[in-house]
Parts: sequence; C-alpha cells; structure tokens
Amino acid sequence: MIEAGKYTSTQVRTVYSRRSRVYSKTVAPLEFPNHVRAIEKAAIRPDDKVLEVAVGPGLALAEIARRVDRSNTVQGVDISPGMLKIARQTLQAAGITNVVLSEGSAADLRFPDETFDLLYNGYMLDLVSLAEMTTILAEFKRVLKPGGRLVLLNMSKPDEHTRTLRERLYPLLPPKLALYIIGGCRPVLMERPVEQAGFKHITREFVPGRFPSEIISAAK
Repeated sequence: MIEAGKYTSTQVRTVYSRRSRVYSKTVAPLEFPNHVRAIEKAAIRPDDKVLEVAVGPGLALAEIARRVDRSNTVQGVDISPGMLKIARQTLQAAGITNVVLSEGSAADLRFPDETFDLLYNGYMLDLVSLAEMTTILAEFKRVLKPGGRLVLLNMSKPDEHTRTLRERLYPLLPPKLALYIIGGCRPVLMERPVEQAGFKHITREFVPGRFPSEIISAAK
C-alpha cells in the first residue's frame, strides 16, 4: 500500500462536508452495490447491535437498519457534519427511525467497551494513513463484543503486486488537491493489518468493476 496524503481531521471534516451533496448524487450511488454485497456478507441478525463508522450519505446505513428489528437501534458515526445532514435526509425519506447519528472520529469512538455485535465501515480506511489504521482498528476491536464481527469495504486492487493508475497518480498530486478531487483515497489491502490488530477468521473478497474494492470480514 502507498501512504496516504497528510491530512488533518479538520481538513477531512471540512472537505467531506463541502463535497457531501455532490458525493451523495454521484459517487455514492455507484458505490452502493458494493455496500449491499458487503452488508450481505455481514449476515446481520434482527437483534444485532450494529455500528456503522463513516456513514457518508447514509445509503448503507439505511440498508443495515432495514435488516434489524425496528425496536433495535442502529448507531452511525461520521466526522463530517455535511454528510450527517445528508444521512438524516436519506433515513427520513426511507421512513427509517431506528437509527441514532452522531459526529465523531473513528479513532475515538464514544461507546463503551464490548458494545456491538457488528461494526461496519465502508470506504474510509483508504483515506487514512498507515499509522492511523492501527489506531482505528484497535478502536474497532475495543467496541466489539467478544466474537463480534467486523466488515470493511475499501477501495482496493487484486493483490499487492498490482500497481494501479490511481496509485501512480496519487503521489503526484498535492495532498490538498488530492483531498478535494478524489477524496484523498487510494487502494488499500487491509487483510494483513486486520490480522495484526488481533482479529480472527479473516476473509477477503475482491470486487472488480468501476470501483475495484475489497470486502474484509473478521471476528474479534
């Protein structure tokens, strides 16, 4: 994996808020089929306590909420106020009321230890630095119950030997410009970092297509 650009959390928060409306109308619908595939692999049960980190415009969150009991509250977190505003509109339009949204960082989740049966995270780790990945995965593990499941959906590539066009262009762009134009994202391979974080029963599925991605499933 190549290293991510050096972005502060404030920069990410600001840029994704500014991009939220356009993102929700352009990129998000094209990514959504991959979200559906990843959510199916999560095998959500009606009574599962579920947290989605980085909810974006809320399309995946709505799909998750449909798969649990209406009396069961799903938690959603995002660093961007703009994205949370769009997510609330998405949920309202779908008639979904069993979701609580909050602003926050993936590296500092405001939930007690061992709270969730499932943590879902899509298209976020491809934005963060290699060092941040370690911190975030440790936080994901902390809030999962023993045996809890982790499902990640990331921009990716077939294997570590492949070098994509985006990887070649990414270092040539000034970091701030890369954040605005392509969201600061590059292909990542998370199977090994997830294993190093102490997760078990790890599987990886590569999803080719217009948005080459990987689905990582693991258990605490």
